[in-house]
Amino acid sequence: MSEDAPSPVRQMRLVVAVDDFDQAVGFYRDVGGMTEQAAFNGEGDARVAILLAGEATLEISNRAQVSLIDRVETDGGVSDPLRVAFEVDDADAMTRRLEQGGAAVEASPRETPWRSLNSRLRAPDGLQLTLFQELETLEERRRREGFENGAVDEVLGRERELQTPEARRDPGRVRDMLSADFVEIGASGRRWGRDEILELLASQADGVDPIDVEDLQGRMIAPGLVLAEWISTRGARRARRTSLWRREDGAWRLLHHQGTPLPAADAGADVGTRD
Repeated sequence: MSEDAPSPVRQMRLVVAVDDFDQAVGFYRDVGGMTEQAAFNGEGDARVAILLAGEATLEISNRAQVSLIDRVETDGGVSDPLRVAFEVDDADAMTRRLEQGGAAVEASPRETPWRSLNSRLRAPDGLQLTLFQELETLEERRRREGFENGAVDEVLGRERELQTPEARRDPGRVRDMLSADFVEIGASGRRWGRDEILELLASQADGVDPIDVEDLQGRMIAPGLVLAEWISTRGARRARRTSLWRREDGAWRLLHHQGTPLPAADAGADVGTRD
């Protein structure tokens, strides 16, 4: 699902069964500072309180990631199958506050490789908690090696931009989008480097047919490498294209491009950056 598409899930709610209701409500609401949204009493002394805890997300990690988190976040601790994490403004202060409110600290706050300040605690009801304080923005994180969320969308946006007349008429913009060791294999089998492509684009007339991008898709094939696949239409010519983008110094640049004319297309069709 794209970030713009509405989610069919309207809310994520974690349901915790406790033996000491008043203690748990006091810990999360009064000590933790969560706002009570609603509370109900039922038959047989049944009681429930619903507390607002900010934005809800679902983090899914494989076993290797869980082991990595345990090594980074704790001093030899082991994660429960379900661990609840709360983002806070000040991990040090909130860790002390929850400890004073009855939580046991399993690991004091420490900075992680992904630039957050994390601590781990055990709530009075037995629930394992992580507190984390983000030390950089999501946009900053996306530019860091190994954090690829949003990378495919960013690459596809750059792929589309590279095919626009505005970008292709701007040698500086094209140069910035191509890796220094960029290679393109033309339909004829000719090999083109970055400087040759820049010279060719500079010599092209402004009146050439625009390039239509269809069925653009991408996937991460390795850390820092995204493969984009699409179909181009330019006049009567159509071609299937692949582009390999590499992250370099925080920016995505095109490393390799190749296009193959589709059977119904003109056999002389050229490929992505120079067509």
